[in-house]
Amino acid sequence: MRIKWFLISILALIFTFNVISSTQTLNVGVLDYSKVFLEYKETKTVQNEIKKRQELIQKMVEDYKKKGMNDKQINELRAKEEKKLGDFVEEARIRIRERIYKEVEKVAKAKNLSVVLEKRIKIWGGIDITTEVLNNLNK
Repeated sequence: MRIKWFLISILALIFTFNVISSTQTLNVGVLDYSKVFLEYKETKTVQNEIKKRQELIQKMVEDYKKKGMNDKQINELRAKEEKKLGDFVEEARIRIRERIYKEVEKVAKAKNLSVVLEKRIKIWGGIDITTEVLNNLNK
């Protein structure tokens, strides 16, 4: 299944490049999104907050057990807290992704890039903007 999608993606890119290149010069940028995401200081801040919240949930469960609450009550309370944590994680992920995309757009425009591709699908060539985007985000 992955091979099928990979081939479809490659064919779409070739078609896109042919259409664009027939009308203008194509400047391609590449970005290692995983590296930017993982090394972005905001991601690290969120990871620390997640760890704190997980520790608080665990402490809460232990305290409730000491108070003699039954497992059903504890599991319900834990589920509520884990839902809140899940919502926090999703909101943070979206916020971080949007900031990264805005910075990619800003760098791409400054470098007059026609398109920016994920580095994993790059076979050859392109201007790597990963470091510049990451440095700008971490200022």
